[in-house]
Amino acid sequence: MQSGFINVMLKVFGGAVMPKSASEYSAALLEGLNEGVIAFDLQRKAVLANGASIRLLGLAGQEVAGRRADELFAGRPELLKILDAGFRDCLHAEPKDLMLQQEDGGMRRLGATTSYLQAEERQGLVLVVQDVSALKQMEWETYQVAKMSALGRLAASVAHEVRNPLGAVDIQLQLLEDDLRAVEDGLRSRIYRRLNVARMEMKRLDRIVHNFLRFSRTPRLDLKRISLNDVVRHVFDLVSPEARERGIRLKLDLRKGLPEVNGDDSQLGQAVLNITVNAFQAMESGGQLCARTRADSAGSQIFLSISDNGCGIPDEEIDRIFEYYYTTRDEGTGLGLSIAQQIIYQHRGHIEVESEAGKGTIFRIHMPTAGQAG
Repeated sequence: MQSGFINVMLKVFGGAVMPKSASEYSAALLEGLNEGVIAFDLQRKAVLANGASIRLLGLAGQEVAGRRADELFAGRPELLKILDAGFRDCLHAEPKDLMLQQEDGGMRRLGATTSYLQAEERQGLVLVVQDVSALKQMEWETYQVAKMSALGRLAASVAHEVRNPLGAVDIQLQLLEDDLRAVEDGLRSRIYRRLNVARMEMKRLDRIVHNFLRFSRTPRLDLKRISLNDVVRHVFDLVSPEARERGIRLKLDLRKGLPEVNGDDSQLGQAVLNITVNAFQAMESGGQLCARTRADSAGSQIFLSISDNGCGIPDEEIDRIFEYYYTTRDEGTGLGLSIAQQIIYQHRGHIEVESEAGKGTIFRIHMPTAGQAG
């Protein structure tokens, strides 16, 4: 029955049924796919499943063939819902995204679709799943870049419009201060105090405008071959006094002989510092902050992870932490992580975050090595 169902699949999707060794050829074809494929008969029993489906759906060590769908996916109602719709409508279903928890505790985003099969007297349903985690991450990062660009243009416009009247008000305050020399001493001192308060607030507004302009303009990078390990060491040396005051242990696990990157050490240092400061704020009662560097086997990518065991980030907030001016702390500006992300993007890298409320957070930075950056 298995080879017959495979041949039906090939026929439906335009393949030719092989007259000899059809089952071996078809099985090899399915095993070579990165997409997971599970075929079900009309009784909703699995007829075949390729290796990718077992890996993606966490079915390793289980007997798949002959088991009903509701048994295979007893703990995954979202998959059963997709299969139910496929059997009911007998149509090619639009792909649907779903999140599945892995055995290691991580999450994997899958795209799932179904195709109804009918050839000769055989009918059934094929479930196709593929790992779309990397694609969704790229889409999210592209959206973030576009959003930051739009916010930057808005910030530049607002800063320009606000700075001119601020300058005019400052000039008027200076003229008013000159005019006060003719006023009697008691009244003059009281007005001077009020003027000083006004000018302090003016300076605060000017700093805000300055920050708007700074973050709306992409800084020019001074690129050269640098050691990411040296950047991390410098930042940790810089924050070590504060770490001691907060009861935070700093740990470095930096791989020796790490390839260099094309980078601006000042800007990359700012990105690492911003993530470090964010971690400090998450460990109000002390804890451990660890920076770890590694390279891939090909030497084309460098990975920097910065992990803490602080309060973590709730699920409903984790997608917003890189947004401009988004903060959950009264004293926060909501700019640190946005700037860090922008700097990493400028270096042709990307940044990911994984967190669990009450247990801690890991920021992972991926960057091309000096020989790979285009």
